[in-house]
Amino acid sequence: MRPKPRRQPHHSSRPGVPNRRAHPPSPARHPELPPEFGQLFDALDEVYGDPRTVRTPLDAELWASAFLGGLWTAALQQDDEPEGAELGLVEVLELVGSPRTQAVLCALASVASPQVAERAGQASERLFRKGVRRPEWYGAATQQVEFLEAWSVSDVFADGELLIAAFKRGKDRYAFTATVANNAQGTVVEVLLVDPVDLPDILGEIRAEFSEGPEGVFSLDRLEAAELRRRLEPAVRETLVDEDEDEDEYAEDGLDELDEEFEQDAGIEAATVDEAFAELDALAALDNTEPRDSDDGEGREEFDEDEDDEEGDDFAALRALMLSRLAVLPEPAELPGGADFGYDLDDLPALLDEFAVSEDARGLPHPAIVREWGEVFARLGLTEFAGDPPLFGPEKFDTLINVLIPARVNADDAQLELLEPAALAWARWSTRRVGLAEPIGDYLVEAVGESFEDFPQSYSDPVFTMDRHMFGFTMQSSS
Repeated sequence: MRPKPRRQPHHSSRPGVPNRRAHPPSPARHPELPPEFGQLFDALDEVYGDPRTVRTPLDAELWASAFLGGLWTAALQQDDEPEGAELGLVEVLELVGSPRTQAVLCALASVASPQVAERAGQASERLFRKGVRRPEWYGAATQQVEFLEAWSVSDVFADGELLIAAFKRGKDRYAFTATVANNAQGTVVEVLLVDPVDLPDILGEIRAEFSEGPEGVFSLDRLEAAELRRRLEPAVRETLVDEDEDEDEYAEDGLDELDEEFEQDAGIEAATVDEAFAELDALAALDNTEPRDSDDGEGREEFDEDEDDEEGDDFAALRALMLSRLAVLPEPAELPGGADFGYDLDDLPALLDEFAVSEDARGLPHPAIVREWGEVFARLGLTEFAGDPPLFGPEKFDTLINVLIPARVNADDAQLELLEPAALAWARWSTRRVGLAEPIGDYLVEAVGESFEDFPQSYSDPVFTMDRHMFGFTMQSSS
């Protein structure tokens, strides 16, 4: 369950942001800026606008967040930590000392990690004292970030949660939504940047969708700032991306030669450049969205309604912005009394005994196989899911049925025949166990049955078949 907000796509635009196709070209590149570095900046300018000439801090922050997201992604691909390269980057930007790099430093001071932001702010101040002007939006960027509101959309099964957070700084108002999937270890699987004026409509659509299902399955709750941070910040930090980046025109223009050229142009040590640009090859393919389209020349809509809401925005590009906004919130709240939810491996024997004698399981044939399927559900849930097992909702069950079991469990025909009855029994037992109403149990059972429609194809998939034979385990119980 998630809303369908009108999102801010990477290539959409806002009033006052210069359009590279519809307006005169941006100011000439400072002569000390290396060509390869300029090409990388141009790639970001095409999507977010030139940070020297945008009108609002948000546009510049999106630019810098995407830049940092590229460094972070590239560092992950190289098994490195991005912080060192970011700090070296600040040093190089200050050495170049142009209005363009000054604008980038100002933007980094708004969205980078605290250490990098402080270094960037100090470098910007030194350049300003030397006469390198700051962009027009800089004054607004020094205003305090204000938290406006936050909402949680969740289901009773703890399959996942949609978190909505709205902020403002000066005239900039914006919200982001983050879908946290507990069937994916509590990581962020989608982010959207939306206009806060749309939030009432979004929340209304969510409530309308709730009314179509059983009462009590979904909930919409307003969150305090500290609770938002507790729920979302760990998910953002624990989410990793590892996407292969395609070679493109920027990568082909010799970024690997930047070290030598920059050392000659700026008169600095090669080690500094190595530190700053170790990830630039991967950064070259930072964004594969199309350039922003021009309009009638009279301004453009801030949030593009024509985009497909299902795609989501680039997590890496928004990661720094999200973390910087969460950092202004109060420290995360702690669970009261060190509360502990769910179960661990030591609890399994008693839990499986309870399942096996439940009214839902004891009527099934071959109790040993049914119990072993229960152990499969429990163990895979412990290793693969976040949330509060043994209560699995539709998303977790679908992952179990059509991904984890086909990839991990070698079972014969007799054992496979009992998989669906055992899963339906687990669904009934687990919902009744925590006191959920019968219509909620019916809802889950129906969803589990629908997931099994795809199971034969999933279990016979050649990739899953190879995985389970090479790395899986074989069920031991027999009929």
